[in-house]
Amino acid sequence: MKVYTNLDALEIKTPTACGMGNFDGVHTGHQRLIRELVTRAKKEGLESFIVTFEPHPLKILSPKSAPPLITSLEQKMKLIESFGVKNILLIPFTKKFSDTSYEEFIDRILIEKLKTKFVVVGYNFQFGSGGKGTAEKLKAIGLKKGFETLIVPPVTVEGKTVSSTLVRDLIEKGKMKEAEKLLGRPFSIRGKVVKGQAIGRKLGFPTANVSLSPQIVKPAFGVYAVMVSRNDRLYPGVANIGCKPTFAKGGSTGNVTLEVHIFNLNNEIYGEVLEVYFVEMIRGEKAFENVESLAMQVKMDMEKARSILDVYSCNQKICML
Repeated sequence: MKVYTNLDALEIKTPTACGMGNFDGVHTGHQRLIRELVTRAKKEGLESFIVTFEPHPLKILSPKSAPPLITSLEQKMKLIESFGVKNILLIPFTKKFSDTSYEEFIDRILIEKLKTKFVVVGYNFQFGSGGKGTAEKLKAIGLKKGFETLIVPPVTVEGKTVSSTLVRDLIEKGKMKEAEKLLGRPFSIRGKVVKGQAIGRKLGFPTANVSLSPQIVKPAFGVYAVMVSRNDRLYPGVANIGCKPTFAKGGSTGNVTLEVHIFNLNNEIYGEVLEVYFVEMIRGEKAFENVESLAMQVKMDMEKARSILDVYSCNQKICML
């Protein structure tokens, strides 16, 4: 997949089909949009383009209300590519760019730069200064200017409309199975293994301390059954995300950490990048009276994780991204 970030230097010579949106999480609603785009592009011999923004517009327009992200930029691009998209235009979102009217966006970007013949957007898509551009306005203008617009209706799962906001809420509540249904895959955090306090090793359960991006949504603090992707291979394991209250005065260290014990893996993995897929929450975070009580609980957590993962069916193609 080709990635374009310089809008001024962009020169596309062949007509395109474009899908537009933020695509945070690349959930099942986004996936329907992307499939519609790829199908139409192949059918009509058009170059498929995803048009999105970096960073998320709210990071610029309203930093205090900007939500944490479900996927990093790297994860988002890999997921989009997995559906067969050939190109992605990452428009640098700045305060200056936010003043672009929706009419100018259509004329300058869609028509002049991308030579688009087909556009697909979600039912609630907004663009242009002040969010005044809507999916319906885009469709009406397209009819006059020579491109077709497909508006994807809401996608529902078990009666709930899929949205990044809902997915984020489920993750923050530790409802991983519900979040997985909306995402079409288990929620994951990708990070480098860094040096920790080696508490797990002292307890007899060595753990990998996975670095956490401050921009990514954090699951509810607690213990989870997880699948871990390392070097194109999946491993079952158990993870704890939280503030390690047992080892801190006042009940919390204040530092959120993600520690993963990977079953049947004893290799030295400092510096490696892991992707941790959260399958199911086992229990919430709690402080124990002593290290012995914690060690006993960890053994039970591991047994519970194994029983969960023994019957868990993971989509290998998605998990290996």
